[in-house]
Amino acid sequence: MNKSSFLFLIFGLAFLFASCNEQKQKKSTAQSYKKWQTGKLYSDIKVQSDPSLSYALYLPKDYNETKENRVLFVFDAHARGMLPVEKYQSLAEKYNLIIAASNNSENGQSAQERNRIITGFMGDVEKQFHVDKKKIFTAGFSGGARIATLVALYNSNVTGVIGCSAGFPQIQNPVNKSFTWVGVVGNKDFNYLELKNLKRQLKANHWKSHLLIFNGKHEWPPVEVMDEALQIVIKNNNGKANYEEEDKPETRKLEKSEIQQQRMLARAMEEKSINWWKVKIDELNKPDRVSFTTDEQLMHERLISYLSMISYIYTERALKAGQTDKAAKYLAIYKKADSDNPDVYFFEAVRFAMLKQDSDVLTALQKAKEKGFEDFSKIEKFKSFDYLKNNAEFKAIVGQ
Repeated sequence: MNKSSFLFLIFGLAFLFASCNEQKQKKSTAQSYKKWQTGKLYSDIKVQSDPSLSYALYLPKDYNETKENRVLFVFDAHARGMLPVEKYQSLAEKYNLIIAASNNSENGQSAQERNRIITGFMGDVEKQFHVDKKKIFTAGFSGGARIATLVALYNSNVTGVIGCSAGFPQIQNPVNKSFTWVGVVGNKDFNYLELKNLKRQLKANHWKSHLLIFNGKHEWPPVEVMDEALQIVIKNNNGKANYEEEDKPETRKLEKSEIQQQRMLARAMEEKSINWWKVKIDELNKPDRVSFTTDEQLMHERLISYLSMISYIYTERALKAGQTDKAAKYLAIYKKADSDNPDVYFFEAVRFAMLKQDSDVLTALQKAKEKGFEDFSKIEKFKSFDYLKNNAEFKAIVGQ
């Protein structure tokens, strides 16, 4: 994102929130709200001012349209609004909390598009449901965590943020530094060190902050961990949480080594041959880890996770540039590092489509589907599939 676009988002959000607050002050406090069925999951509520936008929402059984209700605005990195809403609906009941998640916010969007989605989504929830506008909570996963934090930094009504698997966006001069930040990350997540270092910085600056660490990878946290995060932001609990770990000075040396290895792996994507990569990945996956400490074992798992992430980036970049030879190399690395990842096989299908290898396209797409790939709307981003759109087998696989 270039600097001018980013500043547009910052000032656009700041202006909009200020404008919204002014409009709210002018409105009558006797505003009436639609009566919705409670205890229900809504997968696709359209934004009234912009029906191209929608969100998923869970309305707890004790929601009352005649009084203010807590609300948690959620941003997923891949526009999967139903995933967090469905996953955490039991917590919505426990805390009598409306959970609303955008179906449009995702990684890779321009600043203007993000601005439109954020303001449309949040504004519509506040319009259609009776929420406590002075005690707003936000949460997000990966790139969505940065969006959740960005909203808080420029809206003084946000009192708590739960940032899962990613930290703060790069900004200057935030208007809100009073909210409680709870970072949540798996101990095998490639962003683990980012959140650990952010927590240290926030602590040094006397920011109300916690870091919860669970046993897992780059993913939305388990319900019990999100429960603890919500308890902190809702009840403003500043005691040590169950999933918080002591920051041990002796781990700093290992963290430094991990950062150096990440940089080496990134350089090697273009510099090293596929044969070198096969040996290197086998080393990282080395089954004989008897001499490794637990921290060293986790570091190796994070390095494999990091390699999967950068393989995705390099592969996608090569495919969008039409560089099928480079994409073949990156895909070989990706598959070796993370053979169960459905995106590997989707990208294989993209590459085969560019080469007009029909049977290979269909085989790769079927494999992606078997591995759990669901977002076939991504096909629209790659024109190489256009020639197959009337193919019956292709249509059956992608659900057209």
